[in-house]
Amino acid sequence: MNLWTILFIFLPFAQETFTEFTYCRENSRGPFESQCAALDANGAGEIRFKRRGADEVRRAVALSAIGRSRFVNVLSATNFLERSEQYESKRRVANLGQKHLILETPAGRREARFNYSEIKEVNALVAFFDAMLNQEMIAFDLDLAIQYERLSIPERLDQLENEMKANRVADPHRLIDVLERIERDQRIVNYARSHAKKLKDQLSAAK
Repeated sequence: MNLWTILFIFLPFAQETFTEFTYCRENSRGPFESQCAALDANGAGEIRFKRRGADEVRRAVALSAIGRSRFVNVLSATNFLERSEQYESKRRVANLGQKHLILETPAGRREARFNYSEIKEVNALVAFFDAMLNQEMIAFDLDLAIQYERLSIPERLDQLENEMKANRVADPHRLIDVLERIERDQRIVNYARSHAKKLKDQLSAAK
């Protein structure tokens, strides 16, 4: 039996047996004190974040099929946090924000805590969740702007476009709903509505 056959048999089983994965980042500087995301094997769960001087915000999350596939792929690439005690690099680096990863399974829990890792699979997992938290906070700010601060929407759409260009969006399809609402809202300036449509079309084409 070759390696690919073994992976084909056992990887789906591994994907189905974890019950929840949690990613948290604590920041000593910057606008956020803490940012967390918790997802089950279907890509459903919640994010929570706390801006300095503000209350914690919680938002329900349900990844698209594409987003869920990316999530499971980056998690499985770490072999589901195997050898997590080795994640921290031996190099001395600045404080980049303490990361705390927790994988819950019927058989028990795996955890990792680190500031900086040189393991590419771990960094890919961190990058996915940082991008996911980033896009969800942008969506949250856009939701608030639609309700209370419509004149700020053009600036926030520019921010979203910059994040898209920098590949800091983990699940593009989750942003389509808020962009459609901006596009349809007659109270919002035409420039912003046209920009929202352009971004929506780009995200809809993302794979």
